[in-house]
Amino acid sequence: MAFESNSGLGSRNFYGPRSAKEGIEGGIKTEGSVQELSLKFTGANINDDVFSANLVQLPAGARILDAVVRIDEVFVLGGTSPVINIGTDGSESTNGISIDETRGEASATYVDADTGIAINGTWAATLAADTEVSVALSGTSPTVGAGGSAIVTIRYIKMV
Repeated sequence: MAFESNSGLGSRNFYGPRSAKEGIEGGIKTEGSVQELSLKFTGANINDDVFSANLVQLPAGARILDAVVRIDEVFVLGGTSPVINIGTDGSESTNGISIDETRGEASATYVDADTGIAINGTWAATLAADTEVSVALSGTSPTVGAGGSAIVTIRYIKMV
């Protein structure tokens, strides 16, 4: 892996050529209290554990309204019942949003519970603390190919 994070300052260095986008994320400021967090990632980003540096956060007091998942390029998922999870770093499969194999392997747009994208665990309530967001796989021996591309947009209200 070409990423290194050993400075103790929460920053990372990258060494060598970059062959893929390293995961793009950012907040979209909107009028009033409704805000958005967008994450763009690929299968290579999941395999490289790009989001492990805790770069993306939802603030304390955030109440998730909904999530939109757009699969631009299908993922190739392996293992038994593989799931792509976007959620709290370290507990993505129980606190966050899950994309099952069927949805991850089809180019489409999904809007939370209306299309089977559930908001789980602590993300279903107001977040008590700043929450570091990460992307990880779950299932039995899950794998993902380097291809695939998704954009996840999380709309939330900052209550505090």
